[in-house]
Amino acid sequence: MTTPAHSTRTTNLEGAARAAIAGGAPLALLIALGMPGYAAFAMFAGFTAIFGATEPYRQRMVTTGVAGALQAACMAAGIAVSLSGAPLWLQGVGLVVVLVVAVCTLSALQTIPAQPIFPVFAFCVSALVPVRATDLPLVATIIVGSVVWAWLVAMSGAVIRLVLHPHAPHVFRPIAQRKHRSLAVLRRSALWETVGLNVVGALVAGAVAETIPWLGHPYWAVIAVVSTLPAIRQRHTVVRAVQRFVGTIGGTVIAVGILLLEPSAWWIVVIAVVGQFFAEIFVARHYAVTLLFLTPLALAVSWLSVPEAPELLAVDRVAQTLLGALVSVALLVVGRGVERRRGRALGATSAIRTV
Repeated sequence: MTTPAHSTRTTNLEGAARAAIAGGAPLALLIALGMPGYAAFAMFAGFTAIFGATEPYRQRMVTTGVAGALQAACMAAGIAVSLSGAPLWLQGVGLVVVLVVAVCTLSALQTIPAQPIFPVFAFCVSALVPVRATDLPLVATIIVGSVVWAWLVAMSGAVIRLVLHPHAPHVFRPIAQRKHRSLAVLRRSALWETVGLNVVGALVAGAVAETIPWLGHPYWAVIAVVSTLPAIRQRHTVVRAVQRFVGTIGGTVIAVGILLLEPSAWWIVVIAVVGQFFAEIFVARHYAVTLLFLTPLALAVSWLSVPEAPELLAVDRVAQTLLGALVSVALLVVGRGVERRRGRALGATSAIRTV
């Protein structure tokens, strides 16, 4: 009997299930304990399981561990900003530090995803969630416990494969080749050009968003920039920016429709689990479709932590995403101009086509 052939686009049911369980279980536990206000911390810790999803398990052990530590550190930085009163200048300084550390770390690890969206998202939201000093031991326990849980879930596939793979090999996605990593990437000019593009784009988008009085959630413009800009030596395309905007609009419509029904906290858990699962299913296939699931997840869990009017959330989400996409495209135009003048690629604007 022949084993069905796999391709790089084989549906990753295994990875999708791990991601959903990693984020869903801590979230459900918080709801059961009557602590929905801390839901965002569990969600960002759960994203740990996404990193290194196709790597050999010995290498994945390191990748997921470092990614989990990065997520925890970014949340800790955000909480520190929150406790200080979240002054705008400190948010900006913290954002720059997070971007530099995240881009360098993820580039050295050669992770998928390679963009610093999850560390930046974790920092920005943590800086805005109201936390008291007396809450710190509890919040730290939630973050550390959720990261450890996500790491264990990410590594659980090793045992599952050992038991089941010999009997049903076609069910499992092939493990990728081991990556040859080197800290030499930190000395490459392309890396620091990528860092610069992310920092400039994030600060410009955030600054412009702050000047628009009728819009809230300026960090969404920042998220739109860092999720659209590619990693080192990937190609920056207008297509990805358009997909980001279109997918966000669709996802926002779905999210608002759900939130207008005033779902219970347990329904939010279901939305988060389903959203995470299908986002992982489609992420390698189509970015816009991925956002149809990821946007409701993000908005629903954020709403659980900081309840707001769904209609206002929708306006902010769409407008800020459009702003971030426009800033990203502007960086593309400027970057291509610089490339033509100097005759070689500029960090994250050329080489590999990314959509």
